[in-house]
This record gives sequence, C-alpha cells and structure tokens, in this order.
Amino acid sequence: MNYCEWAAAYREDACRVLSVIEKKKALLNDKKLNADARKSIGDTIIEYRRIYRELLKTAEHLRTRGGNAHAA
Repeated sequence: MNYCEWAAAYREDACRVLSVIEKKKALLNDKKLNADARKSIGDTIIEYRRIYRELLKTAEHLRTRGGNAHAA
C-alpha cells in the first residue's frame, strides 16, 4: 500500500468511529439511563472523539507525505 491508500484506510476508520460516536449520542437520549450510565457513555464519547481526531490527523499526515513522495 502506498501513503495515499493508507490515508484512505485511516479516513475509513475515522468514519467508523464517528458512526459509533453518533450511536452513543443517541443512547444519551434514553430517559431510562441512570447518572452512572450517562457518565460512562459521555466518557466513551470523549475518548472516541480523541481517537477520531488522531485518525484524521494521521490520515492527513500520510496524505501529505504521499503527495511529497510523488513530487520527489
């Protein structure tokens, strides 16, 4: 795989993580959840957002590196 293909794979993973974040957000609307469950879901959302940002940052780095490799 070249850098651009790796970048695309990281972006796909980021999309999957974003999907999980959206599902977790939807769970927060459930009125039956107690405070501990809400906190746990909230903590998970925060962690998944961090992972999402890291995946996008890595994808951008790989894409840029791939572009530089083609230019050389």
